[in-house]
Amino acid sequence: MIKFSLSILVYSLLALNCVAQTGPLVTATVTLEAGAKDRDLQTILYFEGISYEKLLVNSPALVGKNYQIIINEFVKGSLTKTDVVFDSSEDEYFKLKADKLGFAVVSKVTEGNEFKISFQFDGFSAGRKYRVDAHQKDKFTLKSFFYKEAPISLAAGTKTYLLAFMTPYVRADKSEAYCEVAHSGIDPEHLYERYQIPHYFLVAIQFN
Repeated sequence: MIKFSLSILVYSLLALNCVAQTGPLVTATVTLEAGAKDRDLQTILYFEGISYEKLLVNSPALVGKNYQIIINEFVKGSLTKTDVVFDSSEDEYFKLKADKLGFAVVSKVTEGNEFKISFQFDGFSAGRKYRVDAHQKDKFTLKSFFYKEAPISLAAGTKTYLLAFMTPYVRADKSEAYCEVAHSGIDPEHLYERYQIPHYFLVAIQFN
């Protein structure tokens, strides 16, 4: 089990939840597994420019809840698009019947300058496509806002940001950084103000 410093704990509990609380606050654990376990498969994914992440959200409070997967697109600091990629309330079948929710996130940028992302659940999937600038497409990457395992706070009707698909922060010396941004602890909706990242996508989950 990984031990977390106080700063990481505070970040996990506060910074990821980026809208006003609208329901009772509960604590959940999010576990991230980046890449494929099979070494040969991971080599192929890397060659093809495919990102593969597996996430598991665990809390007794999840039983009986509906959930949404939401993508927010930001351009120069302004929210330009919100997509509800999946909404479990569309059918009673999808309502959570256990204390955990697991899914995989697969993404890549195509030769046609499209960001493709797919959320793979047990027996079904949902995805979206977005246009990205041809001159920036090789700079985009998928980053998580936490380490391998972290506590997060959840409240009904509150978006919790899990991932960002973004270009890097370019420092004064022209070096580039991704993790510095993702683990900075600032509100993900304000990445442009702090890091001047012109175009990025935020992946959120919301329980209802």
